Amino acid sequence: MSTPEVDPVETGVETELPHEPVVVAEHEVEVTIERSVRYGRILIGGALLGAALASLASVFFPIALDADYSMAQIMGFMLLIGAAIGLGLAGVLSLILSAAAKRRRGTAVAIQSDVR
Repeated sequence: MSTPEVDPVETGVETELPHEPVVVAEHEVEVTIERSVRYGRILIGGALLGAALASLASVFFPIALDADYSMAQIMGFMLLIGAAIGLGLAGVLSLILSAAAKRRRGTAVAIQSDVR
């Protein structure tokens, strides 16, 4: 009688495979560290802040009864204009912050590990 051959993967039985010894090579590398500005967040924040301030400012000015524009139209125009101004100011601010952050460079030592 012969025994049926069973695949060890299907039965969950682990077989020992010959492993090569693991070689870990570590050496130190000097790296440059510099901070960076997140432009997207600053620009979106500036646009939202400018739009909110401009639309809020449009509420405080009275509208004549015979005006060609309604309050909603005026608030919409001011919202767009305020968002554009806020976006421009936030762009200038982010460039200034980026220039200030680039002055603060440093060096560090990183350990690079190569596993073979």
